[in-house]
Amino acid sequence: MSQVIETKKETCTTKEAAAFLSVTTRTIQLWADADILPAWKTPGGHRRFQVSDIEALQKKLLGDEINQPRLKLLVIEDEPDLLTLYRFHVEGWTIPVELQTASDGYEGLLKIGAWQPDMIVTDLQMPNMDGFYLLQVLNRQAELQTTEIIVVSALSKEDIKEKGGVPEGIEVYQKPIPFDLIEQHAKVRLDNLNSRRPE
Repeated sequence: MSQVIETKKETCTTKEAAAFLSVTTRTIQLWADADILPAWKTPGGHRRFQVSDIEALQKKLLGDEINQPRLKLLVIEDEPDLLTLYRFHVEGWTIPVELQTASDGYEGLLKIGAWQPDMIVTDLQMPNMDGFYLLQVLNRQAELQTTEIIVVSALSKEDIKEKGGVPEGIEVYQKPIPFDLIEQHAKVRLDNLNSRRPE
């Protein structure tokens, strides 16, 4: 968000707005659709934005970076394309999120120990250390009992049960990835964390 808006311009394009706010054009489109960022369309169907609205949102986002706690989300998934999809969707969320990723359970454990995420989304079938073993290790760590963990797997519930299942209290979803449901979990998790933080 370090871009400087040209003072002579009164309106800008989606691409320019994205550059000003250091986000993707898809994020600008999502914000426009959700009325977070006011916009109108030209006769040719192209979005246009008032520079004053961009500057106001820029100030709000900069203030949020300083004042608003972020949800620390760790996604553990071995398929690079799916990690890209996670980043794409999380970037469009309206809540402040700090996202880190890992490609297997081993890397995930390293990041969990060093970073202590608030919420973990993990696959089960992964190389090196799979999600089943990862969850067993996490289940033994008392300090992680308050961390929300969600499983997203291509395995059926029957297959998961045959392989030993997952610890009680962990939500399990089947692929394709239910991004909307994960976002709902994230919002509730952040609200709960904020309610416990001192004023």
